[in-house]
Amino acid sequence: MFPEMLDVSGYLGYSGPHMDPTTLTASKVDALKVPVSGRTDHWDAKVSGFGLRLSPSGKAWFIRYRLNGRRRRIVLGRFPAMSLADARAAARKLLGQVAAGADPAEAKTDAKHEATLQNLVDAYMQRHAEPHKRTAWQDRKVLGRYLPSTWYTRRLSTITRDEVVELHARVGRDHGHYAANRLLALLRTMLNLARDWNLLKGDNPAIRIKLFKEEKRERFLSPEEVRRLNDALLDEPNPYWKAYFPLALMLGTRRAELLSVRWENVDLEARTLRLPETKAGRSHLLPLPGPAIELLQSLPSRGQGEFVFPGPGACGHLVEPAKAWQRIRRRANLTDARIHDLRRTLGSWLASAGYSLPLIGKALNHSQPATTAIYARLDLDPVREALERNAALVTAR
Repeated sequence: MFPEMLDVSGYLGYSGPHMDPTTLTASKVDALKVPVSGRTDHWDAKVSGFGLRLSPSGKAWFIRYRLNGRRRRIVLGRFPAMSLADARAAARKLLGQVAAGADPAEAKTDAKHEATLQNLVDAYMQRHAEPHKRTAWQDRKVLGRYLPSTWYTRRLSTITRDEVVELHARVGRDHGHYAANRLLALLRTMLNLARDWNLLKGDNPAIRIKLFKEEKRERFLSPEEVRRLNDALLDEPNPYWKAYFPLALMLGTRRAELLSVRWENVDLEARTLRLPETKAGRSHLLPLPGPAIELLQSLPSRGQGEFVFPGPGACGHLVEPAKAWQRIRRRANLTDARIHDLRRTLGSWLASAGYSLPLIGKALNHSQPATTAIYARLDLDPVREALERNAALVTAR
């Protein structure tokens, strides 16, 4: 325990206008008049090193102490916003830390200069996402849509695990399990990097939080639905979106991989498209079928710019196909279809046509064979044939 009574002048090394220590009471503090000029310190006889400073700006609680030869002072709060009882309790706590060898003034200074969540977001985008991830725009979208605006000004050490758990649950309830899990994963990555960059000294509050269970989506478009999609695309006024979605279906590319393609990656003579960087972490060379060649040749950007799908943003290309997809799928009456379902459709059709899983995996640039295995389940023709034969045996007379 920190001793209750110490010699203030000796321990604090204090000199200047002050009153001898006296037991401060609420009524005494309330009766004290603030000076027109100058300042006066009133020391408390119950907790040595704790006092009240009177100045023209009002009354402020403080502590003073000497540690390792350094004289320190911390303002605890102002009267009457902070009561005498609360101020005395705060003083005991901090002076107890001093007695244990800690320096609360230095800790307060460190906290004042600690990185905020906004500082971390900026560092994450500049140092990690934008240089290394084609989906940096998706990270910005997730943070902008689901992270509370009040969190951006907070110091990293003030964000608690309970708050992250509550945020994950709220986003899961209001926006779905997939969105909540993506936000949690992004926060966990960012805060791990904050520790690596010495922006966060404590534990990562986003680790060891259980993710929501996500249903594996097996939606793909039928030939009749693709016909409706093609009809809807005829009315699309933007030539780039009019070409983007059929190309995504023909080639099975991920949305960001195709949107960021440069003309230097397209070889119309060799009929190939090279994706220099993919989710799998390697380049991917795709042969271009005839209809894909025709679509690419029809684009206004050909011979005019760097990107196949140019856009007005800082990155130079289109980044978000969601709005275009929504209007197109509404015209096609495909309200439950997602953009990624186009990629899944290619895989399912290849499986139905009898192509091997290794070939499908190569076409879709899968890293693991297990990822391609879903398409074996989506090919119902062999199952249908087996059940038809079984039914014939069951009903035979």
